[in-house]
Amino acid sequence: MKLTSQPSLGGLYVRALLARKPKYVPEGRSVPRLEGSLAPVRIDPGHLAQYRAVTGWRRDEVPLTYPHVLASGLHLSMLTSPDFPVKLLGLVHLSNRIEQRASLPTSLEGSFVATLEGHRETERGQEFELHTELRVGADVPWREVSTFLARKQRQGPKTAVVREPRPAPERTFEFDAPAGLGRRYGRLAGDLNPIHVSDLTAKLFGFPRAIAHGMWSLARCAAELELSGACTLDAQFKLPVLLPAHLVLERTGSSLTLLDAQREKPHLAATFHRA
Repeated sequence: MKLTSQPSLGGLYVRALLARKPKYVPEGRSVPRLEGSLAPVRIDPGHLAQYRAVTGWRRDEVPLTYPHVLASGLHLSMLTSPDFPVKLLGLVHLSNRIEQRASLPTSLEGSFVATLEGHRETERGQEFELHTELRVGADVPWREVSTFLARKQRQGPKTAVVREPRPAPERTFEFDAPAGLGRRYGRLAGDLNPIHVSDLTAKLFGFPRAIAHGMWSLARCAAELELSGACTLDAQFKLPVLLPAHLVLERTGSSLTLLDAQREKPHLAATFHRA
């Protein structure tokens, strides 16, 4: 799959809604190797400014989470293609790992290359890894691995959640996730999944209210730390953020935990390393 411009995201979501695909890879089958590319990739200053505003990024630079947004059309095209055997709606964004070799210039011109192959059977369901590279000539200044989960229905009684004690944070940050954030971020990120768009559509998928995008939460945490330059950011998404919400970010060393206002429910856990 070779894209020379950003695809129509509305059309791709219609395809996702109408797709007659199973929730899981059928027994005895596997996901074939999927490859996709998008070129050229350029940064629109207006779009970048809106992204920085909605994610709380104060520095005049390209946030390390921003390329994920630029690649969203490519990702959606691959996950809604006939060769990907699982229904897109219902997949859970489980984790995301970003590696950046240096701060990205706003004038960059490059391309994205993405691959996905096979799946893992786990206790929670089937996991899929989508690998993406931003290429500028022969250089790869940015790459990520996004892991998605097709969750299986649990059999029997629910397992009690055991809360592990957290060390006292070295620093604490607080910020809000306002109502309507899902629509605002979704338009910028190209992620118009119904669970983010409105309370009404979120209820159709079992949520009491619309929920924030996991990548917004990660970008907002990175903004508070002003995480840039050569670095890695490795995050696991936990409980959804129901909108609106007041959030607390705790930092201990190179570890981050994003919590609800009462500091009881974890929404995100991450580690970061500066080169």
